Amino acid sequence: MAPRQVIVKELTVNKPANQVFDFFSNVKNMEIGGAIKSVTKGEGGWWQFDHTVAGKGKMKVTPVSDFRILDHEFVGTGLEWKVYVRVVPNREGSTTTWTFMRPDGLTDGQFQERLKGFDLEINNWKKYLEEN
Repeated sequence: MAPRQVIVKELTVNKPANQVFDFFSNVKNMEIGGAIKSVTKGEGGWWQFDHTVAGKGKMKVTPVSDFRILDHEFVGTGLEWKVYVRVVPNREGSTTTWTFMRPDGLTDGQFQERLKGFDLEINNWKKYLEEN
């Protein structure tokens, strides 16, 4: 089986990696990006929310604080996404990367289209992190 298409997004801010890791560890802070609203803690480690594109969705984050890993599963509109997230030091700031692998049920073009709005979320998180 051939590898899936991958898209990597990144956020670089003038905040230390541990502070950015703590920010994204709190799933409620995802609301600041603007695409996710009404985040509530569900059962079994799942967080439920309303997503502007996916509608009702849920997410489960698997944090590994020693290595600043925030991998998560995202489920919405019948699709299951695996997202691999790393927060790494970058001099006095940090860089966060999200590695998205195309889920079953989307063509490469649909996958690219779905992730266009993520850049706006990154800009909103960057603004918030740098102002607070």
